[in-house]
Amino acid sequence: MTQINVGKPVLGSNFIGRQDELNYLTKLIQMNQNVVIIAPRRYGKTSLILEALRQLENEKLYSAFIDIFSTPTLESLSSEITKAVLKNHKLDEIFAKSKNSALAMIQNLKMKTVVEDFEFILGFPEKKENDWELLGKSIDFIDQFPGKHKKRMICVFDEFGDIGKLDGNQIVKLFRSKIQLHNNTSYIFSGSYELVMSGLFIEKQAPFFRFARIINLGKMDKNIFLEFYKKQLAEKEISSNENFLLSILDFTDGHPYYSQLALQELIIFHALNKKLPTFDELIERLLLIEKNYLEKSWEEISSRKELVKTVLAVCGTDSQIYSVLKGTGINTSRALKTLEMNGTIFKEGKKYEMSDPLFALWIQLNLIKKT
Repeated sequence: MTQINVGKPVLGSNFIGRQDELNYLTKLIQMNQNVVIIAPRRYGKTSLILEALRQLENEKLYSAFIDIFSTPTLESLSSEITKAVLKNHKLDEIFAKSKNSALAMIQNLKMKTVVEDFEFILGFPEKKENDWELLGKSIDFIDQFPGKHKKRMICVFDEFGDIGKLDGNQIVKLFRSKIQLHNNTSYIFSGSYELVMSGLFIEKQAPFFRFARIINLGKMDKNIFLEFYKKQLAEKEISSNENFLLSILDFTDGHPYYSQLALQELIIFHALNKKLPTFDELIERLLLIEKNYLEKSWEEISSRKELVKTVLAVCGTDSQIYSVLKGTGINTSRALKTLEMNGTIFKEGKKYEMSDPLFALWIQLNLIKKT
């Protein structure tokens, strides 16, 4: 029986709705093609990447997965890269435990062998090199390690758009100068901020222009989710009305995270109450579950007047944003660009939309209807 585990990457039988993208990505990996995956947060980028790597495990590839979002410093990024590469020989935990002791590294026979070939690793406990030198050698390690063992490496940098927090221009130049020379590795970069990723990979002046194949993840087909809903509810002997399920999926609008979350709440509510919730009850539960996340999202916007006015306009009207905001005294173009860059909105044809349907509803209920 498939388990609904919301908020974590989904793999195997839990992975649904992205089969075409999955087939395409695995084929590109097999062809040694570098790839960029762009989509808003919670759209399933990480699940897609990890499922592709899982399906390719039998091809004797090395892989490394580094989450840029969780690396606040140059040293931590260097450490995570090195650890991810060593994981292919099950040395990641040994490295983590001995990272502050050169003696502990050398005393471990398995780690000692690696250190003999890649002395830069001693730079972590001994602080022989500055952070930039250590990062440069860690990046080279991605390609040198599989080369030594006559393997190929697939290296993933998740949320690569966040690289700018670490002295963006210099670090991007460092990555570009290094990985363009790598022969044993192909790269997958994912990012939630479309304009940021465009500035890195798509625009003609971008440092990684034509370096990788671009995959844009859009909304998921609600009919795929509908069949998944029916199967899950039937397995748990929960009777449901198709129109009710469609109303839920019309609200989630192909958003993978919220579609999964809504299904999970249907099952939980039924287990507690021996019946399904009404649509309004379900939405109320989703708003309550996501309350802290939604309030934090608004907090990040509310510090700038032009962003507040623009988001309220996007959520509160179907008219052209420029006409709605005309005469308000704000720089609409700048505000829209900022909101696109941080993934809050996206442009569908000529219309701007919120990337998060629940956040849009929260704004309508708490900020627009109360004014």
